[in-house]
Amino acid sequence: MRSAPALCALAVALSAAPSLAQTPPPPQPTAIVDVRLSEDTDAARVSILIREGRVSEILDAGVELPAGFRVIQGEGGLALPAFIDGGSTLGMELPAPEADQDAAPPVDANVHIGMREANRKGLRPSLEAVDVLALEDRDVEAYREQGFAAVHSTPGGELLAGQSCVTTLSSAALRERVVADRVFMAAELAASGPGYPSTLMGYLSHLRQFLLDARWHAQRLDRYGRGLPDRRPPHDPELLAVQSLLAKRQRLLCQANSARDIRRWMRLAEEQGLSIAIRGGHEAWSVAAELAAAEVPVVLSLDWGEEVEDPDAEEEEAEEAEAASEEAEPAPEATEAPPEGGQPPAETDGEAASQEEETAEVPAEEADVVEQELDWTYEEPLGVRRERRRRWEERRDCALRLHEAGVTFVFATLGQSPKDLLESVRTLVELGLPEEAALAALTRGTAEVLGLSRRLGKLEAGQDADIAVWSDSPFAKKAKLQWLVIDGASFELAEETEAAEAPAEGVDLSGTWEVTYEDQTGDPAVLELDMHEDGEVAGTLSFESPDGSPSSSEVSGRLSGRRLTLEGKIDLGQFSARIRITAEVGEDAFSGDATWKFSGGEDSNSFTARRKPDWSDHGHDHGTTNRGGDPR
Repeated sequence: MRSAPALCALAVALSAAPSLAQTPPPPQPTAIVDVRLSEDTDAARVSILIREGRVSEILDAGVELPAGFRVIQGEGGLALPAFIDGGSTLGMELPAPEADQDAAPPVDANVHIGMREANRKGLRPSLEAVDVLALEDRDVEAYREQGFAAVHSTPGGELLAGQSCVTTLSSAALRERVVADRVFMAAELAASGPGYPSTLMGYLSHLRQFLLDARWHAQRLDRYGRGLPDRRPPHDPELLAVQSLLAKRQRLLCQANSARDIRRWMRLAEEQGLSIAIRGGHEAWSVAAELAAAEVPVVLSLDWGEEVEDPDAEEEEAEEAEAASEEAEPAPEATEAPPEGGQPPAETDGEAASQEEETAEVPAEEADVVEQELDWTYEEPLGVRRERRRRWEERRDCALRLHEAGVTFVFATLGQSPKDLLESVRTLVELGLPEEAALAALTRGTAEVLGLSRRLGKLEAGQDADIAVWSDSPFAKKAKLQWLVIDGASFELAEETEAAEAPAEGVDLSGTWEVTYEDQTGDPAVLELDMHEDGEVAGTLSFESPDGSPSSSEVSGRLSGRRLTLEGKIDLGQFSARIRITAEVGEDAFSGDATWKFSGGEDSNSFTARRKPDWSDHGHDHGTTNRGGDPR
């Protein structure tokens, strides 16, 4: 019998019975065999067993696998915990805070002492990122291509922006991917909207007052619950949302790049008895000793900005080039010795005339031309260029200084792409950051800072099955990600395509094709293609979904010789799959295999596609097409 994932796949392409479920089943038990857990190429090979989305066991190579496991060949690759983005703003579609949450103050001739009790400008601690998170498929795929399995999504832009969350990057529905929904409380010295507060002093005062109000609210709730004399406390979700923060059961994640802002947050934390972490941290290197002493971790951005050219490097290159040219110049020829009187030989008439021409004044017209040819482009003074380069290097080397000082730090995109983040980490490794520290800042160290070390960040029995199989150390430039497992679901990374040859002469796939599969049940699928002369092919695969409704998927690829390759993605509600079509093209038909890849596995089936006649052209030539378009 076919497995459930295969039936779901065939339902998409073969229009199977509507009773088939559209939600993919849980990933089947999987074994990743022939992998090593160390960068040493001679390290012992192991097999990693995965059940119910977790690592169940790690066996030595050669030990017989239990029955019923799907096998993934690691081919000697390096198996590591998949990466975790320590902080991302991707997919955060945030509403504006509701500033006024109390009755408006009276307006009359009398002066009223006091201020609004519930001015909540910039304060929305009850907002949960998991409720507004919206990750696009292309963004998720960009993460997976770099070996990331989880992302810590953090709101921002307000004094208290809300609760962050951690989700995995599998293909399942969001509800299946949430690892933790209330990780950090996000904070920033900023507030949107008009009115108070609008200055740095106002931001700090407003936040301090809110925290004091929250403590007083907790006391009033306690008194009211015990029946002590007091007014009934108001229902205030915002004040309740920070109680875990005041009790140090939750960290305050503070956005700060400058050393001054970092110190401001640290003073506020000490004053209010808070546990904090710093997000951004471009100048954290300059307060590394204070951060280490206070045990404040840094969620570090590696967005260093555009690299500033090193002026000294330019001068060194110029000096080296000049020295090389001097070595290459031939030695000057020996001149004739002066006569006994010590005077040099008399100049010839030609030489004297030449010297007079050189010393003659340049005519005014020629002087204007010379002046016009001068380059008046402004160049910053060398000292300024050196200072700009020094500051850029300080930002770049921040992770190195934090590591030397013993500060806990993790890496975060915070606006960067996952690819750029990984490239920045590789640069730091080249500059001297130990690979072990770099890996920890993307895996187990991140899980520890997020309070999720019992689930994420390590490759051992009992941990969530988030595993990346690399051809080499992920920090090596030529390293390739071969497999990625997230929550037990496997993703095989696309292999590099070989150089394509030109399409076979006379072959044009443009048109409409009927696709029938082996063991076909139901109407054929329809493939409409448009082919460019260079062999690029794009089109739409239309079919009947399991519930009987019409569905379609865009496909694209190319024709090399007579070899056709097409790929696309099929979405049916919460169910999605990748389809890959490979076929040999003949005369008005092509046949081959269609492969569907799911989080729980894959399935292939043979098919044949035949070109549908273009009846519009037929009717035009022969006049035999009726008004409805059906041939008679």
